[in-house]
Amino acid sequence: VAALMTKFGLLGFFTFSRAIHPLIIDKTKENGKYPHEPVTIVFMSSIVIFVFMQLMTLMQGGLEQWKQIWNPKPMMVFSVIGFVYAIGDWLELKSLGG
Repeated sequence: VAALMTKFGLLGFFTFSRAIHPLIIDKTKENGKYPHEPVTIVFMSSIVIFVFMQLMTLMQGGLEQWKQIWNPKPMMVFSVIGFVYAIGDWLELKSLGG
């Protein structure tokens, strides 16, 4: 039951963050322009998510599960998926006037 609730919680968090983040991005504009390059947001977001998920894995799965993250085959699959998401985020920022 706890695992199912965790999955629903993560799904809710992901859905909420994807839905609200264009509003947050739009609020960072000053005089209709971003005070930074749009790719800066994508880069910083990637770093924060990376660190957060590393800590989550260590807390929930311990060192054994954390070591599995660094298995090259799944890492390549998820790296490609992450790269595609990063391009999508960058394009989204560009479409919002970045």
